[in-house]
Amino acid sequence: MEESKKIDLSRPGKKLRLFFEALRLVWKSSPLWAALNTVISILRSIMPLAFIWLIRILTDSIASAVSSGMAHDGGKIMILIILAALLYFTDEVLSELGNYARKKQSDDLEQYMYGLLHSKSVRIDLINFEKTGYFDILTRAVREAPWRPNSILNNMVSVIRALLSLVLMAGLILTFRWTIVIIMLAANIPSIWLRLHFSGVLYHFHRDQTAEARKSAYFNWLLTGDRPSREIRLFGLGEYFINLFNRSFSRQKNDEMRIIRKRTYIEMFSALVRAAAFLVVFRIIASATLSGSVTLGQMAMVLIAFRQGMISLKDLFSATAGLYEDSLFIEDAFEFLGLRENIKAEKPVTAPGPLEKNIVLNNLSFSYPGNHEPAIRNVSFEIGKGEIIAIVGPNGAGKSTLARLLCRLYDPDSGSVEYDGLDIRHFDPDLYRKYFSVVFQDFMLYNLTAGENIRMGNTDENDQEAEIRVAATKAGISDLIEGLPSGYNTMIGNLFEDSRELSWGEWQKLAIARSLFRNAPVMILDEPSSALDADSEYEIFSRLRDMVRGRTAILISHRFTNVTLADRIIVLENGSVAESGTHEELIRSGGIYTRMYLKQTNTPGSGRTS
Repeated sequence: MEESKKIDLSRPGKKLRLFFEALRLVWKSSPLWAALNTVISILRSIMPLAFIWLIRILTDSIASAVSSGMAHDGGKIMILIILAALLYFTDEVLSELGNYARKKQSDDLEQYMYGLLHSKSVRIDLINFEKTGYFDILTRAVREAPWRPNSILNNMVSVIRALLSLVLMAGLILTFRWTIVIIMLAANIPSIWLRLHFSGVLYHFHRDQTAEARKSAYFNWLLTGDRPSREIRLFGLGEYFINLFNRSFSRQKNDEMRIIRKRTYIEMFSALVRAAAFLVVFRIIASATLSGSVTLGQMAMVLIAFRQGMISLKDLFSATAGLYEDSLFIEDAFEFLGLRENIKAEKPVTAPGPLEKNIVLNNLSFSYPGNHEPAIRNVSFEIGKGEIIAIVGPNGAGKSTLARLLCRLYDPDSGSVEYDGLDIRHFDPDLYRKYFSVVFQDFMLYNLTAGENIRMGNTDENDQEAEIRVAATKAGISDLIEGLPSGYNTMIGNLFEDSRELSWGEWQKLAIARSLFRNAPVMILDEPSSALDADSEYEIFSRLRDMVRGRTAILISHRFTNVTLADRIIVLENGSVAESGTHEELIRSGGIYTRMYLKQTNTPGSGRTS
């Protein structure tokens, strides 16, 4: 889906550009319904004038017929009554059509904006997820983007409609007395100040409260989510997190209610001013009617016009304040949509292909945002085509970070990764990643069918049932899947009905099958046996060479006993390459690998007792 145009939020006139950009999105998402909504709204702004004029004629006709006893005017009066009823019916029909058009337009826009958000979210640089501020931006965008552009259109239409209605009502009133128009305008000054002022106050409040709102949402997830449910019960943490949620939630709402309470008091004062204005105007009109300077019909017309003018003014100010509020909040949506994507192909752009020679890492260094110490520091080594490389080291040594750099999920701070002699920065990231298949340490659990869970490795083609079964067999999960109620069509997980939950180890086998199904020339397995039992782990690693036959494989593990089958072992420590070689070479060297291997295997001489 096409992304919205980039908006520079720092230049003058940004709010006007954001308005036009938001309106462009509204029109693009639903041009027919947006146009229909606008036309209906403008038509309905003219209806009150016609209705009021008709009421005046009808009132004067009835008064004239009563005073003169001219019963033959009954036909004329009946026609006027029918016209008034038809006008009322037309307004009601337009109202319902307008509601339908607004709903349809809103739904179309919401879907379109979610498409923009989702498209941006799956393209945004992964490094953003390491930044706390990113989650605040994302939260505000998800909260505002689906509906805020539509609010801008509706408020602009409301401004036009209210302004047109106000001009028409003021024109009617001016035929009677211009001072009433002045009273009507003056009575609404407190209201416009109130709405504009508190729109800004509430916006800044909600923006400042984004982090606290995310904290409340997190505590809510801890109390209601599946994953934390076991520890919550086991450790009796329910009341503890309920209290944390209540404190966080109450802190937000209490502060918000203090602002709303103050606004309510001022709104009540504004209502008192408007009521006083209505009292004065009613007194003026009543006196003029009693003196005979205006007819009953004119009195009814002016009173209704004044009341309608007050409503139009209120709607005008409300829509104006809404536009001001929209101008504040719409920045949140475009702030996210305008985030730069740095991981993209650099010129000259080259198309990657299946690995022919090697992958070379040249002095790679990388630090996570906010960390003073690099996760990877001056790492260099080569991976030949068809080679099985093991990358080992203690937790925090930088193994998983290295896998993400190889896939270009991150860009290094310095150094480069070369794929068949070409810097991977010159490849389109999406095309480049098609040649990699990865089992991440924190692999995904998809609440889909067993077959779909495997097919997620390559969704480009359908009708690959045979290949899915082959991948399941290689991963050692085929027997379990075929024993499910509907085989490969059985829903997995516990989120939906008629589903079957798996153990963590079974989920990991599904992830391995998904990676095998991708059939990419380079395969990375990041702790692929962390959730497997001893038998399953032995089964996977004893068949690892057959599983990755014809591919280049990178095995990441902190279990040194599982990597002896690798052609070469890279030992990381504190983000740097400490040693490299075959298992036998490293054991003979007596270095870090030897010491950790002996500890893990509980071999005599390791200094560890059983």
